[in-house]
Amino acid sequence: MKRFNIILFLLALVVLTVEAKDLRVAGIFGNNMVLQQKTTTPIWGWADAGAIVTVTSSWNDKSYSVKVGKDGTWRIMLHTPEAGGPYVLTITEDKTITFSDVYIGEVWLASGQSNMAMQLKECYESTKAILASQKSNIRFINVPPLGSYKPLPDIKADWVVAAPENVGDCSAVAWYFAHFIQENLGVPVGIINASFGGSIVETWMSRETCQTLGDISVPEVSDGTTGWEANIPTTMYNGMLNPIVGYCIQGCIWYQGESNVYNVSQYSNRLVAMVAEWRRKWGRNFPFYFTQIAPFDYATWNVPSEVGEHLRDEQRKSMDRIENSGMAVILDVGEVEQIHPVRKEKVGERLGLMALAEVYNMKGFEYKSPVFERMEVDDDKAVIYFKDLYYGLTSYGKPLHLFEIADESKVFHPAEAYVDEERDVVVVSSKYVRKPKAVRYAFKNYVEPELFSLSGLPVSSFRTDNW
Repeated sequence: MKRFNIILFLLALVVLTVEAKDLRVAGIFGNNMVLQQKTTTPIWGWADAGAIVTVTSSWNDKSYSVKVGKDGTWRIMLHTPEAGGPYVLTITEDKTITFSDVYIGEVWLASGQSNMAMQLKECYESTKAILASQKSNIRFINVPPLGSYKPLPDIKADWVVAAPENVGDCSAVAWYFAHFIQENLGVPVGIINASFGGSIVETWMSRETCQTLGDISVPEVSDGTTGWEANIPTTMYNGMLNPIVGYCIQGCIWYQGESNVYNVSQYSNRLVAMVAEWRRKWGRNFPFYFTQIAPFDYATWNVPSEVGEHLRDEQRKSMDRIENSGMAVILDVGEVEQIHPVRKEKVGERLGLMALAEVYNMKGFEYKSPVFERMEVDDDKAVIYFKDLYYGLTSYGKPLHLFEIADESKVFHPAEAYVDEERDVVVVSSKYVRKPKAVRYAFKNYVEPELFSLSGLPVSSFRTDNW
């Protein structure tokens, strides 16, 4: 019996030794992936402590080696060239792992809740986009939707070469964004989709960051995971973001906010904190382009009737608090009874316009919606000035009905408003208001916009007050 136990022990030791020496590369890397061009990008994984791991890149025929740390982890920094491919990456230690069909190009992280997770095949008139994918060089990877009560080290997922038979599974917003910038840049584009339906912004921050905000109930660290609860702080960060932090990205597109209508007043602070943490973790001030939530009637959600417009306004104000950011206004794609607008092409393209202008330095076009800048009082009229004007303002000849005006009584009245085309301002008044103190535009849960830039971008809803 004693001899039998010794044999079992020795067999277990052999198994453990083999496992300990098993070379692994983080799951975010693989065949068909896109690496960010013209930068230094990390590749990492696990192996036996003290071993030497070597990575060889075919684009320059160079090898990079590192000694595995005591904790069994390794990380190597690769220098990437201009966009191109296909290339091969070879990783060796006790065995060899080869990644083929690797391209160098532009890599973007797409994150948020269900409107980012919504797949291309679920969207309005997506057949054209699906067919167009066969001529693209776009690759995407969907991070498995999993929440965790502790930071997870890895994921299991595959990079996919976009083609008609599979691109329907790609995030629609991410696809339209990627396709739009690729059409204009002519380089491979990679999308990392880490989004989770119904998730609140607090789920996308680490335990440490949530605790600094002071008013977030942070769950205890444990081995538990969840595949459906989207309102538990830290869980999406732990399960979906932590395993991919460090994969070199050009920037991030974000579409989230609907699930935070239950705590609107805290949203801006938390979004600012989340972006700051992500940038710290990645070690760079990458551009952050986000989508203002679309109009929707929240009456059925058992929340105060005005939550939608206030959340949109929190997002509008966040632009000034988050440097190197921009907001895609989509007042014209909302649906009164559908929280998931099916017209995602405008969303992706408006995010893409900002990237083309600010990241890739393309010029000669309007790329941001005009937003409220200041209000001046001229006798009994309020004059509204806007920033991010490129060509000018228009209502396309239609009357403006969505402006409201108030005096010191804080009672808002429907206003008469018109575009002064010479000054590119909106003049607002009401026979019931002699001394204007505040103006609001499109400040309702569901609206159909009336005011646009000359190139057709809707002006963001806004309020001049903080009542």
